[in-house]
Order: sequence, then structure tokens, then C-alpha cells
Amino acid sequence: MNSLDSSKKNKTRKTKTNPMEIERVAKLEAQVEGIKEDVAAVKQDIRDLHSRITTGNREIMEKIDDKVDELAQADKEQHAAQIDATRNLAGRVETLERWRWMVVGGAVALGYILSKLPLEAVFG
Repeated sequence: MNSLDSSKKNKTRKTKTNPMEIERVAKLEAQVEGIKEDVAAVKQDIRDLHSRITTGNREIMEKIDDKVDELAQADKEQHAAQIDATRNLAGRVETLERWRWMVVGGAVALGYILSKLPLEAVFG
């Protein structure tokens, strides 16, 4: 079987190349070169797209970081304003509590004084 295979190979090598086949091979080689150029162009396009995506991603992350910083600053300002408002309200409540105890103390003193006075002298 080996001898038959080798004889077939020798026959195909010894035959003359047909001009149609040469033309066909030339066309295929031209197509292969065109495909290689297209692949190179696609690879370059992919590199460009990757670069654009990376740049866009970096810009978006920077904007997000800036927005987070802005929100954190606004939150701190709002927190400080809320603390000031709470302290102011606590001071006002404390003042009202003092007045309340003064009124209660005055009412107790007035009640004590009225209890020591004879009612006929007061109403009569």
C-alpha cells in the first residue's frame, strides 16, 4: 500500500500545472492578502475601541468620585446645620422648662400664702 501511495504522489508532482490552476491560486493568494489586511484593520479597531472604553471608564469613575465627594460634603454641611438647629431648639426648650418651674414655684408660694390667710378676710 505504501508503494501505491508514493507512486500517486510522484504522479501528481510530475504533472504540469494548469494555467487555470495558477490563475486560481493567484486569486486565492490575493484574497488571503486582503483577508490579512482586513484582520489587521479589525485588530487595530479593537485596540482603538479598547482604548476608548478604558478612557470613558476612567472619566466616568472620576465623575462618580467627584459626585461622591460633593454629596459627602453636602451631607457634612447638612449634619452641621442639623446639630446647630438641635442645639438651638434644646436651648429654647431649656428656657421654657425654667419658666415652667418658676410658674409652678410661684403657684405653690401663692397657694401657701392663700392657705395661711383667713378666707373671710379675703372675700369678705
